Amino acid sequence: MRRSQKHRTGIRTPALVGLALAVVLLLGHRAGGSAGADALLTRLASSERFITRTFAFETGVLSGQSEPVHNPYAAQDKTSTPVPAVSETGLPEIPEPAIEVSSSPVKRAASVEMNNESGLYADPNAMLRTPIEIDCTGKQPTVLIYHTHATEAYTPSGADTYLPSGDYRTTDVNQNVVRVGAELANALESHGIGVIHLTDLFDNPSYNGSYGLSLAAMKEVLAEYPTIQVTIDVHRDAVIRDDGSQYRTEAVVDGQTIAQLMLVVGTNASGLEHPNWRQNLNFAANLQADLEGTYPGLMRPINLRRQRFNEHLRPGGLLLEVGSSGNTLQEALAAARLFGDALAARIAPGA
Repeated sequence: MRRSQKHRTGIRTPALVGLALAVVLLLGHRAGGSAGADALLTRLASSERFITRTFAFETGVLSGQSEPVHNPYAAQDKTSTPVPAVSETGLPEIPEPAIEVSSSPVKRAASVEMNNESGLYADPNAMLRTPIEIDCTGKQPTVLIYHTHATEAYTPSGADTYLPSGDYRTTDVNQNVVRVGAELANALESHGIGVIHLTDLFDNPSYNGSYGLSLAAMKEVLAEYPTIQVTIDVHRDAVIRDDGSQYRTEAVVDGQTIAQLMLVVGTNASGLEHPNWRQNLNFAANLQADLEGTYPGLMRPINLRRQRFNEHLRPGGLLLEVGSSGNTLQEALAAARLFGDALAARIAPGA
């Protein structure tokens, strides 16, 4: 963290020279010096600029100028990286500049957008300089996919219909986000990545307590498979227009309209222990740069939140929103395949 240095004490050289000049002229005046010296002394004595600049050399602050004020709660642009909030230490931090990403086999966006709702300072663009290394090669399972809100479903379309268990919800695992998780698992496995996919309906029959249930199940799987490094909680977002209609997220890839994706990253701002949140954000930011660079428009801004979302168990913990309730299942499946390909390229390059 960069901090400003305090002003040094004592008279600085420029100030001393200025004052010495004035003293010499004053002595010359008292000794009957020349009229030119008298005139110069008079001008210096009446010069506000000379007085204030000499004072500024000593104090480092011009007369009438206050110290810079940092307001960590200035208005924020919700569509871009916001004005810095306070750091975990309570002190304001200065953001590092965005960087240009070097060329790689995967097209990379030079910067990423983030909606920061956590109240903590974070600069995802600075994290593009030093991406977290996660190696998911090998024969053992390295990725866990699960669904805290497994009954979340999409707008029925064509053959994709279901018996609802609530508004845009169903227990039919072939029609809810469990089906999307299966598509993601297939994409990763096609690249040789070992996947464990939990298909439990943690939000059925009760929505309340679902995060506690999914956390307990995660811990069991991670104890059995300690090789898992990436955990992905696959959800479906719900975006409602002012008139009450369902919003359909849209991205056009190779002429096909598919659902957009959003990475949600939790923090310790709620008070829950979460030592990995900056690693999670680093992972999300670099993955976001890969996806948005390769498929422009596919990604919504990263959403940094106060809640933990069970992401604290692994540095590669993510929550993935695949589309919204206004999208169709097929649009969500297409987006999940692209996400799986990009994720595989990041965590198992060359596989």
